[in-house]
Amino acid sequence: MIWRSLLIVLLMANLLVLVLFAFSEPPAPVENDEPTPLDPSLPSLELVSELGQQATAVNDELCFTIGPLTSQMMLDNAKDRLRPFAHEIRSRQTTADIDRGWWVYLPADSRSQAIGLTRQLADQGIEDFFVVTSGERENTISLGLFEALDNARNHRAEIRSQGFDAQLRVRRESITHYWVDYRIGADERSPWRFIVRASPGATHRGIPCF
Repeated sequence: MIWRSLLIVLLMANLLVLVLFAFSEPPAPVENDEPTPLDPSLPSLELVSELGQQATAVNDELCFTIGPLTSQMMLDNAKDRLRPFAHEIRSRQTTADIDRGWWVYLPADSRSQAIGLTRQLADQGIEDFFVVTSGERENTISLGLFEALDNARNHRAEIRSQGFDAQLRVRRESITHYWVDYRIGADERSPWRFIVRASPGATHRGIPCF
């Protein structure tokens, strides 16, 4: 009778262990400090700031341009920085028209007419003027250059209120832009970032090799 009781107790204990094992949580996986290597076929990360700066390799070389640079001195400095790294350097120039403000003026057909108008202006107490003595606007009487259009319009209205046919036009000037192109090995680097930082408005981008 005692052995039968012991056998029943052992069977119940085994069943309890089996039930606990079946419903217990699996052991947590052992963490691996080393990251899983990436698939080499996946594309590499590219910074947004670098987009548009890549050029197509030709004979294991790349070509880039830096500009616009606003002076000959900036161009010379850029060439000096690039010279130890570039295989070939060339420079070029372009022109661009920029607005320099709004011009209020009086037209005149001759120097004598211009002098007569200046006397009339002085008689009306207007002293801020000068006569253009050369160029395509020769003999024109300049009455002021304004950055804001509203200020220019107000000044024109004031001059017209005193009987003068004041005119208004945007003043444009042609300026020279300088560019430096260079050729470099596909696996080489240049100090182009230093040049761009020292040249406000300049950019660095890839071009077809020359």
